[in-house]
Amino acid sequence: MYRRLLCLNFLLLSVSLLPAMQQEQKPDQKPDEKKSAPVLSIATRLASAKTAFLKRTGNGDNAAYDVVSSTLDGWGRFQPVNTPDKADVIIEIYSLQETSGGVSASAGGGGRRGRSVGRGDSTPALIRLTVYDAKSHVALWTGSEHPKGALKKIDRENNEVEAAQRLVSKFHDDVEGKQ
Repeated sequence: MYRRLLCLNFLLLSVSLLPAMQQEQKPDQKPDEKKSAPVLSIATRLASAKTAFLKRTGNGDNAAYDVVSSTLDGWGRFQPVNTPDKADVIIEIYSLQETSGGVSASAGGGGRRGRSVGRGDSTPALIRLTVYDAKSHVALWTGSEHPKGALKKIDRENNEVEAAQRLVSKFHDDVEGKQ
């Protein structure tokens, strides 16, 4: 009877200490290995960001970049910095220009029909805004707009500005929590 009680006590003690022993001796974890910092959510990363570096990419003109830059300056949410190393986030403005070499039919001299190629004016095809975490380069926010096309240059430029304004407004609303 004494022997059974002793075995039962030993068994209970072993079972209670087993999880603690297993936790200490994980095969893939080194004893000197430090625990990593908790992973922050995307919303938390954006909310905690104070500085931003603006980066222009693509083959478009500066209109979209200028709109985003001036809107961010007016917002005051992010302090602009001149190098990505000093930034909490990198805001990339991508503008793609598409050349429209339109073909139109025209009547030539002597009733002959011919084809003439358009001047090759470019129109903004896409504006994309992507916000990256400066340290990890993880995309925290992205959005894109397709500006309306237009025949006149001034109308194309105005449409590009409006598309960039819509895009940065979406970003502003998402960061401020307005949906």
